[in-house]
Amino acid sequence: MSVYLIVDGYNIINAWPDLKVLAEDNLEAARLKLIDCLTDYIFLWDKITVVFDAHLVPMGSETRENFNSIEIIYTREGETADNVIEKITHKFKGNSNIDILVATSDWAQQQTILSRGARRISARELKQFLTSIKQDIRNEYIENIFLIKKNYLDNLLEKDVKAKLDKWRYSGKKIMS
Repeated sequence: MSVYLIVDGYNIINAWPDLKVLAEDNLEAARLKLIDCLTDYIFLWDKITVVFDAHLVPMGSETRENFNSIEIIYTREGETADNVIEKITHKFKGNSNIDILVATSDWAQQQTILSRGARRISARELKQFLTSIKQDIRNEYIENIFLIKKNYLDNLLEKDVKAKLDKWRYSGKKIMS
């Protein structure tokens, strides 16, 4: 089963304190930081789409782009991110091969996507989940680097090859003259 994450971009930006502060000075930087953060975890989902509202942009048309395997959608004039997310979830309603997870803290949006068979994760829960994954990766890395044996040649050899070499080594005979 494919797992598809759909992110309500501005909802997440406004819910994550670090992104909210950044957005106050530079909205584009906050968007890029969100996308960059999701890029670090692309391996968790088969597809990620981030939807940003552009419904107040006069004469704006829907724009789609890909950035590091993440689909980014800017809505057209008069269309909200909620509208686009609802269209996507409706498109896959009833498809048992795709598990859709929508990241938003908008209660009304959560109710709508749940009625379409998608799952929801709040902005806070998404942040906690990603932080937990990051910590797991860090712990695994530290464990692998510091707690296991070094990669000496004899740790990498096949048992039979290692046995032959040990036999020569401990026999006291010279292998080469």
